[in-house]
Amino acid sequence: MTTKKILIGTSFLVFMLGITVEPQTPTPTPAGRECDVPTTRQVDKKLKILAKPDPKFSNHNRDKYRRQAITLRATFCGSGKVTDIVAIGGLNAEMDAAAIEAARLIQFTPAEKDGKKVSQVLTVKYFVK
Repeated sequence: MTTKKILIGTSFLVFMLGITVEPQTPTPTPAGRECDVPTTRQVDKKLKILAKPDPKFSNHNRDKYRRQAITLRATFCGSGKVTDIVAIGGLNAEMDAAAIEAARLIQFTPAEKDGKKVSQVLTVKYFVK
């Protein structure tokens, strides 16, 4: 019963904020990349989002795509930067670009493993409201 209340409360919070962040399974580290991306279960301390700015959508696009979502995949680096942002479920080029720009400005505390800051790949959703 407690799990049900938490799930309902979390769903309500996500609906009211219009944004979600979901962990992703990591992809193999490409040659030349400076760090591995551990899975969420492999970290000692999870990443914490501190501030997530809203994308700046035009009124026309906001009205046309109301209640739809743009889904992005991004790497939240141990250095504190959001990089490698890709729209994996977009609406149109203009709105995708606005969501990507907003995602670059996300402020967060990086995840930690063995006392060191590590990168994580997450899915970020922006709901048009």
